[in-house]
Amino acid sequence: MMLTASLAACSQPPVNLDHSVKTIPASYHEDATEQGSVVKFTYQTQLPDTEEQIEKYCYVYLPYGYQENDSKRYDILYFMHGGGSTAEKFLGGNDSISLNRKTLDHMIQDKLIKPMIVVTPSFYRSDRTDTIANAGDLVKRFPEELTKALIPAVESKFHTYAKDTTPEGLIASRDHRAFSGFSMGSVTTWWVFNKALDYFQYFFPLSGDSWVVQQLGGSQAPEATAAALAAPLADNKKDFFIFSITGSEDMAEKSLTPQIEAMKQQPAFVVNNDFRKGNLYYSILEGGKHDSSAYGPHYIYTALPEFFAR
Repeated sequence: MMLTASLAACSQPPVNLDHSVKTIPASYHEDATEQGSVVKFTYQTQLPDTEEQIEKYCYVYLPYGYQENDSKRYDILYFMHGGGSTAEKFLGGNDSISLNRKTLDHMIQDKLIKPMIVVTPSFYRSDRTDTIANAGDLVKRFPEELTKALIPAVESKFHTYAKDTTPEGLIASRDHRAFSGFSMGSVTTWWVFNKALDYFQYFFPLSGDSWVVQQLGGSQAPEATAAALAAPLADNKKDFFIFSITGSEDMAEKSLTPQIEAMKQQPAFVVNNDFRKGNLYYSILEGGKHDSSAYGPHYIYTALPEFFAR
């Protein structure tokens, strides 16, 4: 495994600064020879608490060699941006190539991960009538939009492992699906884990704690937050793996670390960097700050092979 320490499932050690977050090779700052493409994708969804249908959009990364008329199936990652940001941020949109996108291209080209699809939605409305002030409410509501509108729309268009987009078909293919996000996108990820575990096996929350109990629950109510995250697992026996990362100088570390420590006291969560032996791993990058553009590529370079290795 890429991480320096394999933590025994029975020991539940204290959190230590983990220097195993990998730095992308210098060559990843340049365009890969084999480049994927990004398309803008629109879908219909219903506004919360109303019957009004609105159109929203996301961006979809398609790996090099993807063919619309091909029968090949692909793993899929849904990645949510941070507060005040946009669906374009992670991939760079139609007209620019972000370092995250270059990293995906190179990782696939270097056979570190299988060719995969990445979807970058937003919890904001596409007309930007929402603001960061109500982001907490929006991310809480997003799992419903995700499971009822976004995933069925995306996976009826693009080649994933879902044989159909009924709830049954999507649930049956959950081991080929991951959800991640940075900052407020990480808060979204914890909500998706809490509300939509049936649809995802892998979770990759970056630099953000869970607000399932209250805002900043990781620092303000870590034990209650951990208990709330564990509660649905009593009746849900599905496998899952959470790989969470932040930086030692990241403002989110002070909320995320207490939450992870409290989660480790819940029998449902077992710390190990191998999901076959555990279901929770936490890594802290020494010196890392709250900057998705600067550190996001290193985080996905470290964690994605744990989910979708070749």
